[in-house]
Amino acid sequence: MIELKEIHFNYKHTTILRDINLTIDSNEIIGIVGESGSGKTTLVRMMLGLLHPKHGKIYTNGLQLLPIFQHAYDSFNPKYTIQKSLEEPMQYYQYGKLAVVRDRAKSLMQHMHLEVKLLERYPDELSGGQLQRFNMIRTLMLQPDVLICDEITASLDVIAEQRMIELLKDYHTKTNKGMIVISHDIAFLNQFVERIIVMNDAAVVDDFKREALFDEQRHHYTKQLLSIY
Repeated sequence: MIELKEIHFNYKHTTILRDINLTIDSNEIIGIVGESGSGKTTLVRMMLGLLHPKHGKIYTNGLQLLPIFQHAYDSFNPKYTIQKSLEEPMQYYQYGKLAVVRDRAKSLMQHMHLEVKLLERYPDELSGGQLQRFNMIRTLMLQPDVLICDEITASLDVIAEQRMIELLKDYHTKTNKGMIVISHDIAFLNQFVERIIVMNDAAVVDDFKREALFDEQRHHYTKQLLSIY
């Protein structure tokens, strides 16, 4: 379980997060939605330990959280082949587990329609969509307790986005691992998450099960997001 209690965060004189209180089960699929600047990316960076709140506490209770960030190209060393970039995190695994992780990577490549020959290429030799899929594979093959996905479909076309959704669904079914998915697109989240958290102006303004998305008591900002899509 992940717990956030009374979280506040400021940058200079700007409030980025205020009065955030959340409890997230380790096997939930959570969607966090809001416009750019609403605080959602800052929130997950705090869960990952990349930022620290000015006030409040975050408890991850020993869970391993690993991210898939939006900008895949920035996540790869331009001097490494894709093969080397995938193998880099594997060095932290014992030999027996290493073989399992490699097998997972191969299986994920097949599922994402990525040819083996692409492993010998460098990041700038792949399309944005191909690189984002390898970006996902590098984290999924490690099977963290909670997967954090930050705008991961930004560089994908509609077909690739649907494949991504199916992959995430399949991953959750097979592993029962949790996911926190950040997006500005509530329609995208509505296709597969179990719970939606809505952020606006540095605060959580709505928090509900997906089935309650169209309920009358939804916050007016949630209704505004729905009207766009």
